[in-house]
Amino acid sequence: MDIKEMKKDLLEYDLYHVVDGVPYGDYQLSILNEGDQIIIAVYDEWGSAAHAMDKEEFLNIATNEELERHINSIIYYNYIEGE
Repeated sequence: MDIKEMKKDLLEYDLYHVVDGVPYGDYQLSILNEGDQIIIAVYDEWGSAAHAMDKEEFLNIATNEELERHINSIIYYNYIEGE
């Protein structure tokens, strides 16, 4: 997972699925391009977490470590177990 490649895919190719179902620890990670918003979704067989951010905010993420901090925060604060 390389933030520079993701930014390139967003800016040059305007991909919808920037990342789709990539393993992230015990989870699967998807990053979706919704025009002006970027959706980061993390899920496993027991639940999921998601967060929307402005595309400009996503493009301002400078390092892979910073992206990982965002993803880990999304999991910590937004994870909901399925019923």
